Amino acid sequence: MGPNIPFIIAVFLLLGGCADSNRLQQPVQALPSVPIAPPLRRVSLVVLHSEAALQLLIKNRKVTLQSPEDFILQTRRLEKTLSLANSDWVFVGYGVTVPALGWDNYQNRDMHGKTVVMLAGAPSIPDGTEVSSQVLLRHPVAPNLGHWRIKFDNAERHGAALAIIVHDPRIESVGYDSLSEFQDMVMAAPGQEASETLIAFGWMPEARAVNWLKRAGIRWDSLKLRAAMANFSPIDLPIQSQLQMANRWREMDVTVPQ
Repeated sequence: MGPNIPFIIAVFLLLGGCADSNRLQQPVQALPSVPIAPPLRRVSLVVLHSEAALQLLIKNRKVTLQSPEDFILQTRRLEKTLSLANSDWVFVGYGVTVPALGWDNYQNRDMHGKTVVMLAGAPSIPDGTEVSSQVLLRHPVAPNLGHWRIKFDNAERHGAALAIIVHDPRIESVGYDSLSEFQDMVMAAPGQEASETLIAFGWMPEARAVNWLKRAGIRWDSLKLRAAMANFSPIDLPIQSQLQMANRWREMDVTVPQ
């Protein structure tokens, strides 16, 4: 029997050759090298889901907020229940502390037990502050100063019990509705990121925050103007937080490249 020409052509195609049976004498092209897969490692994760009940005390009257319409809160603590009572509100501007760039919104004030409320985004460099371009480019925080993680970490360092960013849709890259879809907290290791002081952190829609501040006799636009001043210092607000939080979590292992 003669050679099985269709079979030879099929194999030749798999090896990168030409489909023309009249050109079977041409050399087969070398297959591209296959990259070696990187080594893998297993990482333990915790997916933490929280259900929060938040009330505000404004002029001796309790206002019960609804989640996620009025607020979104997360925690890093692996505790089944968390609570916070009579936590005074303090407005901390943009909530950033970078003296080298002219920003020090906390002014070394102790925030233990407080609810810190802050603007979204990052401030501009105050007039008269001499900052070289090298300092601005090389500073480890400056490029992402408005990121929520940096703001919440800074609130934690100052001892805050609850940290809230007032969500401004004109500034934030992620809409509030999108934030409400991601209420689960994922941590790299069980309890690794747990805070000793910060019970919870999250966001409030600007329109809702403006309404509650108005009930307390505070103008939101005035606070924003104050935050833009070079000599800004934290402002006490006549509002208190009362928080109850129930948490549940599950552990999982994932494989990732080293």
